[in-house]
Amino acid sequence: MWNELENALAWYSAAPERWVKSAKQDLSAAAEWIWVVLQGDFAEEQSTAQTVTATVISMIPFVDQICDVRDIVANCRKINEDTSDSWAWVALVLTLIGLFPVLGSVAKGCFKILFSYARKGVVKMGGKVAGADLWGATKPWVEAGIVKLNEFLARPPVRKAVAALKWDNVYKELAKLARKLADQVNVGALLKAMDEGIVTLKKLIGLIRKWGSDAMGAKAAELEQMAEKVRNVANKHLPMVIDPVQNWLRLLARRLELEADMNYRASTNALNPHAFKKPSLDAEIAELKKSKPAWVDVGHEAKYDPLDSAPVIPSGYPDIRRTSPSDALKGKFDTFNTIERKDIPPGTTLYRIIDPGSGDNSICWMEKAEFDKLTSKDDWRRRFAVWANWNSNGEFVTYTVPKDKPLKTWEGIVGSQKLSDSVGNTVSAGDRGKSFYLEGGGRQIVLDPRDLDKAHLGKRQPTNWGYSNFDETTSMVGVPTLTNNWFEPRK
Repeated sequence: MWNELENALAWYSAAPERWVKSAKQDLSAAAEWIWVVLQGDFAEEQSTAQTVTATVISMIPFVDQICDVRDIVANCRKINEDTSDSWAWVALVLTLIGLFPVLGSVAKGCFKILFSYARKGVVKMGGKVAGADLWGATKPWVEAGIVKLNEFLARPPVRKAVAALKWDNVYKELAKLARKLADQVNVGALLKAMDEGIVTLKKLIGLIRKWGSDAMGAKAAELEQMAEKVRNVANKHLPMVIDPVQNWLRLLARRLELEADMNYRASTNALNPHAFKKPSLDAEIAELKKSKPAWVDVGHEAKYDPLDSAPVIPSGYPDIRRTSPSDALKGKFDTFNTIERKDIPPGTTLYRIIDPGSGDNSICWMEKAEFDKLTSKDDWRRRFAVWANWNSNGEFVTYTVPKDKPLKTWEGIVGSQKLSDSVGNTVSAGDRGKSFYLEGGGRQIVLDPRDLDKAHLGKRQPTNWGYSNFDETTSMVGVPTLTNNWFEPRK
């Protein structure tokens, strides 16, 4: 049994050096190890991912129980600071729902990802109003969790586990379970799950008190008392957050159904050639607020101010005014800092950077000289001001202007891009009025896709910059292999 516990602990934290040197005989080191593991909190995303993997494919015994105990401890610690904090009680409920027996190992692993992200959002929100806007408050975090869920479901071992369940579409099954969980959430079920978690906590604390120092044993006893204190007042506070959480679960079910319609990456009986999915705007906002990548700047002013008005549009040139009849070109003058008409000579090869879901024949291109300057995905995003929810990259395509006539385009310096939310409000990057920016400064070409001829399109090629956006591991299961994607433009 000790070997199983040791393996589980190792999943979270490396063993103390003196435990290794003592040939696993120094039990005080083992006590210290257990104590450190129990101090985990919601900020440790890596351990969350590791835990879910282990839960779903049952790789490591006891990992699941220790994960549950860690989360309960973190919840109790937060509640102990202020028992009237409704958001903290919501976070505890999300932890306890994950312990409900209705969830098998695969479903439990999937929901742990979603609940973990939602809890982090709840904890960061703070305050005393759990109310009806719980979904709105956690939506960016849920979106970030779905991004991780998609990556997780694309892993071969997980796909194999899903296939064994004969689930044709994981998201529809998870949506059904989310509604079932909503119906089962009540004070009695939550307290039962909490009691079971505290029993496991007491067993681990018993080992700490048995093997550890008196000082560590005293701290462990205080931890046990804290958990018991929260348990003793749970009857009073849990009823107030039941309805908001039930509503949240039903909205989560609806969101999973939408994912089922948009993304079939986890379907086990067929390979969808369009399974690749870039992050949503909400997911990108959540990622940036959590950890700003190198290609994003934070500040008060743009380096390359976008144009305020469109140029005069001569006959034959793309109409990039706000009144343009083309949805693709409408208002695109404001992606420029400087702009001029340019006739691209016949025989010139243009480059367009895309992801597997992008159309080959869209509006934004560059000349070879600009393409050759790019050294990385970060460089491209910064210089051409491309947010991840617009284009996930990974591939490029070329177009050679045919011999009959020049291609009429607009060319100029790319303007800086400020990040806005779905209703057009600037996304804050801090409490001093700063915003998230992409610098710009590259030279882009904007053309009318209706002026392109499919016969002169080149084959897709890899950029070799990868398909990920925020240093995540991106599985390529279901992603098309350099497949051209030409949309017939409307005349």
